[in-house]
Amino acid sequence: MRKLSFLFLGANSPWTYGLAEAISQNHHTHAIEFYDWRTYYLLRPTWSSRIPPSFLQRSMHVMPTGYAGRLEKLFRFYLQQLIQRWCNRLRRVSGETPWVLACHPYLTYWVRRVPDNRLIYYNFDDYVLYRPNREKKILDQEKELVERATITLCASRSQLITLQKRHPQRASHIYHYPHGFVDTYLNSQPDDPPEPKTVGYVGNLGDRLDWQLIYQVIKNCPEITFVFVGGRDDQGILNPEDWRLAREAVLELPNVRHIGRVPSDQVAKYYWSCAINWIPYLVNHQFNQAACPTKIMDGIASGRPILSTDIPECRLYPEWITIFHSAEDAIEFIRKYSALSQRPEAYEKSLKQLEFARQNTWQMRAQTLENSLLKLCSV
Repeated sequence: MRKLSFLFLGANSPWTYGLAEAISQNHHTHAIEFYDWRTYYLLRPTWSSRIPPSFLQRSMHVMPTGYAGRLEKLFRFYLQQLIQRWCNRLRRVSGETPWVLACHPYLTYWVRRVPDNRLIYYNFDDYVLYRPNREKKILDQEKELVERATITLCASRSQLITLQKRHPQRASHIYHYPHGFVDTYLNSQPDDPPEPKTVGYVGNLGDRLDWQLIYQVIKNCPEITFVFVGGRDDQGILNPEDWRLAREAVLELPNVRHIGRVPSDQVAKYYWSCAINWIPYLVNHQFNQAACPTKIMDGIASGRPILSTDIPECRLYPEWITIFHSAEDAIEFIRKYSALSQRPEAYEKSLKQLEFARQNTWQMRAQTLENSLLKLCSV
């Protein structure tokens, strides 16, 4: 098999790193995280505790605050040179010009020396939502990336449609590439029954959740325990007073168990332990409309039933995710699945769900990308 090599720029997110880790099982890969000084010292980021494959090199690059914004021009030449150096190293060890994955529009200027036929744009969000005051600049950066890149990968179908409409001349080069999951999240003990009458949510507790709906559901299901695994996230684009008060009211309910933030390698056991997992996202939230929640595949990998509000990406999995449109719907489904969770047919469906999940690990996503790139190389 022909060997490829890869440079992942901006591997700060677990999904970008998950893909890098998977593809490095067979190919020389360098995954780089970028931080400014302030963010680095606030987050104190560390790499995944999983032992990296032998073909994977990991590094963090910490720069002065403003290096990707108002001071970007001062650092542009340096970063272009740095990327060229990383590419040269990969070329020496692999014998191949590396594929460079740019995972954010701010990388546009730094990858201008990367050949178009080795550039991949990996989009996993509507980046304008992060900085609405920089909308024109971000869209211009993204336009350059999409028009230059050999292929563009979109984590969500919503972003696929958006970018294809925005760049019709490149539509055939833009693909839906949903998040996978780390194989350790696959429930290895599906016959071990979950805690009865439990509903779990794993993730940050911020403004993307529909706290008013959540309160109504929990208040009307006193016999069910609702488990929240995640820390309070006070960042967001909505009026904070409207949802923070509702969130605190939810967490104070007697049938709520708040675990708090846990290390990523412990998350899977909470998915597995709950009889039901849910994604009670606010439907009209812009991030939720554009995103591919990691909770989709992580939840499917648990083998437990999943409920979700009507989020576009969740609609793509009707066999495994039940969509609800109101608090009344959610209550009905929660009681239905709670009653079924101890029956033999629940175990049978769980096995089918896990079989589907096995086709959606990061290893399978990496194989799909590898096959596509090998075809391009042979043309």
